[in-house]
Amino acid sequence: MKKWLLMVLLAVSGMANAAIELGKDYTLLSTPQPVANPKKVEVIEFFSYHCIHCYDDDPAFQSWASKLPADVSFRKEQIVWQKSMEGFARMFATFNATGTFDKLHRAAFDAQIKQRVDLSDSKQFASWIKQQKGVDSGKLLQTYNSFGINAQVARATKITRDYQIQGTPTVIVNGKYVVVTSTPDRMIQVMNELIAKARSEKK
Repeated sequence: MKKWLLMVLLAVSGMANAAIELGKDYTLLSTPQPVANPKKVEVIEFFSYHCIHCYDDDPAFQSWASKLPADVSFRKEQIVWQKSMEGFARMFATFNATGTFDKLHRAAFDAQIKQRVDLSDSKQFASWIKQQKGVDSGKLLQTYNSFGINAQVARATKITRDYQIQGTPTVIVNGKYVVVTSTPDRMIQVMNELIAKARSEKK
């Protein structure tokens, strides 16, 4: 490789690394958390169905997540700060357990944010789910009330505490880098930069 080309590449690399700043674009989790698969860079979005910012950011995040490279994993986590939020975690866990997340996730967001249906309330959720077409509401509600989902709700409470989630949406990369909340486009840019940073640390 020619010397001038190498210098250009190094300069570009330096500019890329300088594109995000600690304290401005991201912070460090005071107690780093283990990732599910050490072979992958893990990205977690902590959100809540009652959060208008999460609702607005959701399409951009979902689009970004659909194009991830093979060495990056992404998942959402419904946070639980208090007992009144457990219903959201129960609903989210039920969608995942029954394979209905893709079908019901955005519809639930619309119902909660736009239609003012309180889906954290079990009775309102049951009424709403019975109105959804193409869904076995009986089977879904049976799962919703199962011991397995109880365990997932307890897990959501614990992970909210372990990751010290203070607001939503909060995105954490590789168990330690906390993306500072901004516009969806800027957050995704910072996420991509932190993924590259975490990837380089694995080498």
